[in-house]
Amino acid sequence: MEVKQKRIDKKILIGLLVLLGVLMIFLAIYFFCIPRFRIQFFETEIEIPYQSEFAYSQTDVCFGTIFHCEEVTPKETGEVDTSKLGTYKVTYTYEYNSKSISKEQEVVVVDKESPIITIIGEEPLFYCGNGNGYGYEIEAKDNYDGDITDKVTSKVEEGKIVFEVMDSSGNKSTLEKKAELNDQESPTITLNGESSIFVELNGTYTEENATATDNCDGDLTSKITIEGSVDTSKSGEYILTYKVVDSNNNASEVKRYVYVYQTSDYPSLEGKNIYLTFDDGPSKYTSKLLDILKKYNVKATFFVTNQNLTKGYDDVLKRAYDEGHTIGLHTNSHVYASVYSSVDAYFADLYAIQDKVKNITGYAPMIIRFPGGSSNTISKNYDNGTHIMSMLTKAVQAKGFRYFDWNVDSKDASTAKNAASVASNVINSLGNKSTYVVLQHDIREYSVDAVEMIIQFGLSHGYNFQALKMDSPRVEHSVNN
Repeated sequence: MEVKQKRIDKKILIGLLVLLGVLMIFLAIYFFCIPRFRIQFFETEIEIPYQSEFAYSQTDVCFGTIFHCEEVTPKETGEVDTSKLGTYKVTYTYEYNSKSISKEQEVVVVDKESPIITIIGEEPLFYCGNGNGYGYEIEAKDNYDGDITDKVTSKVEEGKIVFEVMDSSGNKSTLEKKAELNDQESPTITLNGESSIFVELNGTYTEENATATDNCDGDLTSKITIEGSVDTSKSGEYILTYKVVDSNNNASEVKRYVYVYQTSDYPSLEGKNIYLTFDDGPSKYTSKLLDILKKYNVKATFFVTNQNLTKGYDDVLKRAYDEGHTIGLHTNSHVYASVYSSVDAYFADLYAIQDKVKNITGYAPMIIRFPGGSSNTISKNYDNGTHIMSMLTKAVQAKGFRYFDWNVDSKDASTAKNAASVASNVINSLGNKSTYVVLQHDIREYSVDAVEMIIQFGLSHGYNFQALKMDSPRVEHSVNN
C-alpha cells in the first residue's frame, strides 16, 4: 500500500508542475507578446505650491509589447487654478488605434509659505508693566491671506517681545525683538464735540465730556477729571480743562473753550449820523487827516494796525486818542494766512495790537474791525474748513469786544483813485437813514483829501458826525464763512 501511495503523490506533483508550466507560458505570452498600453509609474495624487506653474504629467506611456512599443501622447482634460487653494482633478486619456485607457490624477494646490512679520518703528521696543508693548507698529503679510496684522499675538518675555501669527493654511511665523520695560508716554484725551463751543447768553450748555486712552492702561475715560465750569448767565470766555493720569503717573490735559456771547440791538441815535472810520493806519497822512477833523470839530474812528507802514507814527496815534477820536483794533500783522489760521491765532494777533495801543495811550480798546470785515471769504483759504468767521463773530463778543463793519464803502481800496471819486462814492450813498458807517483808509492820501468834501456836504445837509462807541448802533455784515 505504501508503494502505491507514493506513485499517486508522484503523479499529482507531476500534474501540478505541468499546470504551473502552462500558466507561466500563458503569462509570458500575455505580458511579453500581447500588445497593450504600458504605463510607467503614474502619480494619482500630487501637491503643488500656491501660485506656482502647473505642468501636466509627463508619464511615459506606449502601446505594444515588451519587444516593440509605440509612444502615446495623452489628451488632458481638467484645469488647475494655482491662484486658489483646493483639489483639482485632471484626466489623461491615451488612445492608440481603436484602443484607449484613462488615468485620473488629483492635483492639490497648497500653501506652505509662512507669513512675514514686520516691525515698523525704532528699536529696541518698549513694553509696559502690564505687558503691553508700545511705540511701534506691527504688520503681518501672507502670500495667500494678504494682510493678517489683526491675527498677530504677542507676549512679553524677559528682555524681549515674541510675536506670532498663523495663516489660514496653518503656516506659522514667530518674530522675537529686544524690548525694554519703560512707560513715559502720556495718555491721549479726545474731546467729544468741538474744542470751541458758543452759547448765547442765558442759553444751555451741555457737557459732551471726552475719552482717554493710554498705551499701557488702555481705556482711561472713567479716570478723566474736569476743572472749570460754565455760567451761561454771564457772557465771557470759560475754559474747561480735562485731565487724566495713567498708572505710571504720566499726565495729560486738554482744554475746551466755551464762549457765552450776547447779541443786543443797540438803539440808533436821533437824526442822520455819519461814522467816519479809517482802517490800516496810522500813516504819514494821518496827521493831515487829524488837522481836517479838528478844523470841523468832527470825531472819527481809527482801526489801527502794526504793519511796517505804520512804524514811527506812535505819536500820531496818541494824538488821535488825546483829541477824542475812538481808537479801534484792526489787526497787528494784517497777514490773513496767520490771522485766520485758527481762533487762537486770531486772538494772539488781536491782543498784540491791543497791547501796543495800551502802551501808547494807556487805554485798551474793545472796539474792533475784522480784517476784510466779518463777511470776508478769504479766511476760507486759511482756516482748514473750520468756518472761522462764524466762530470769531461770537468769540469776540464773549470776550467783551464789539465789532463793526460798514454800510458805506468809499472804494478807496478798489476803484476810486482820487479824492473826487472817493467823496462822490460816500456822498452818493447817503440818504435819510439814521446810521452810516463809512469805510476809508488813512494810508491813502487821496482818501484823506476827500474827507473835507465829505464833512462839508454832511454838515450842510443836516448830518451829525460821530465816533463809534461800545453802545453805537449795530452795523454788521452777514457772515459768509
